[in-house]
Amino acid sequence: MTGMEKIPERRASERMDFDSLISLTGQEGMIINISSNGVYFEVVTSSIDAFSPGTTTPIEINTVTSTPGCKERKLRFRGKGSIVRNDIKDITSRGNKLGVALEFKAKLDIFLNES
Repeated sequence: MTGMEKIPERRASERMDFDSLISLTGQEGMIINISSNGVYFEVVTSSIDAFSPGTTTPIEINTVTSTPGCKERKLRFRGKGSIVRNDIKDITSRGNKLGVALEFKAKLDIFLNES
């Protein structure tokens, strides 16, 4: 390899940068990117075991959509996901900052709150 060749993309679906909170059992994290198959987020935790690969956890994602000419809509996505991998990004006074990849177990339920 010359160093200029690109490694082929192996992901099943394209990722999109996404700035929103994700709630898990007893934890909140910040989403880095999302795809139709899963989500990658960062979380500060004192319990790395809660994010061990293979662990299934309920999730909730709350976000607001904004389309020019339309009013904002609050959306809530709920479902379950399985931890694929985690890596320690930093060690803070509040715990370890982890990067966590989670695969959705099924399609997420979508709830709309118009206000």
